[in-house]
Amino acid sequence: MYRVGNRQRFRRAAGAVIGAAALLAGTAGCGGPATGEAAAGAPAGSAAASPSGTPGPGVERLKELVVAEGEKFGPYEVREPLLDEPMSELYEARPAACQPLTGLGKAGHTAQAYAKVSVPGQFQAVGTEILLRSYRDAGAAAAAVKSLADAGGRCAGGYTEDRALAEAKVLKVEPVQAPALGDEARAYRIVTQDVKDPGISLYKYLTLVRSGSVTLAFRSDVIDTKDFGGVPQEIVAGQWEKFAKGNAASAS
Repeated sequence: MYRVGNRQRFRRAAGAVIGAAALLAGTAGCGGPATGEAAAGAPAGSAAASPSGTPGPGVERLKELVVAEGEKFGPYEVREPLLDEPMSELYEARPAACQPLTGLGKAGHTAQAYAKVSVPGQFQAVGTEILLRSYRDAGAAAAAVKSLADAGGRCAGGYTEDRALAEAKVLKVEPVQAPALGDEARAYRIVTQDVKDPGISLYKYLTLVRSGSVTLAFRSDVIDTKDFGGVPQEIVAGQWEKFAKGNAASAS
């Protein structure tokens, strides 16, 4: 299921970032608000939901909507990623029903844009990957969110990730509070067994927000054993603001 070019780039890059790859992160968990609740809780300027038959934006438009290199959100700064997609998109989950927790991209998207955010000069600070994905319509995007929600329930007791260079044991998946943004949102805390020391647990967080035919995914981790509490709110707010303003401008 790997794309050959990306898998080769992954293997070349993995040697340089094996520590980070072993921890690769997620964003806060699965229990998001229902569509009506999200709309009521979203701030002014929220991106409007596209009609169910409206196709999502293409790759060039998504690149305009994702945060750009050099942008800052509190202590966090967007930097150039090593690959054109998160390494986790190249992982395989066993059983396959858990795949949405590992590789959101295998849900039928039509275009994507990727950004990586970290704290400059701090090796053990929280790192976050952002992935904007476009679908053929809002219904297809909603199906991707549902697949994540289903996986969050079925795989709560754990699963295995094949990371090409190593296997990682996910110990448990827990829903956490999702942001009140977009049409719907899910967020999870994912506890993983360290691949080098089985006695150590590592934490990553996954948050997914859907607005019409676009999903905004955030994955966070840290090269440490501490539970850092979730995807940094500054990053979620900053990306959402850029996305919402960009949508509003294109609609006017």
